[in-house]
Amino acid sequence: MARQFKRLSIVLATTSLAFGGALVVGPAAQADTQHCSDSGPLLLELDTSGENIDIEYSFCVDKSEGGKFRGHGYGNVTDGGGQRKVDAFKVESRLEKGDRTVTKRTCDFTNAVNSSDGVNTDCESPWKAASGSHTGDGRVYVDIDSDGAGGKWYGVPGSAGLS
Repeated sequence: MARQFKRLSIVLATTSLAFGGALVVGPAAQADTQHCSDSGPLLLELDTSGENIDIEYSFCVDKSEGGKFRGHGYGNVTDGGGQRKVDAFKVESRLEKGDRTVTKRTCDFTNAVNSSDGVNTDCESPWKAASGSHTGDGRVYVDIDSDGAGGKWYGVPGSAGLS
């Protein structure tokens, strides 16, 4: 489909220019502004009282028009609300360059997971003006209520690099 659109654009441009008309085209293609993990999201089902909670999480790197970067974690938790399921649910989102942390933020979603079903758990690191290739990476911390095991950090596949 993209090839047909490109051919049509070339034909219209050629026809318009041949007859001396002005050609108005859509906006130029934007540069890449986000790269995410090639291996897909982290998918977890954790045993809790009542229904088990299901976690889906991914990390990306975002680039603004001004050349700033940030790590961007996004995901959701389902089957959590209605009763206390977790003692803690946190997300650490990092912007990295060469596996070194540039900026990071830890977001606490404990109350949201315990009070609602289908919680969005987006967490972004601060923006940073930078050059070169950057990635978005992070991890998810879950401490299940009343299981006696304590909490655990789960690694999430990081994003592909973005320059």
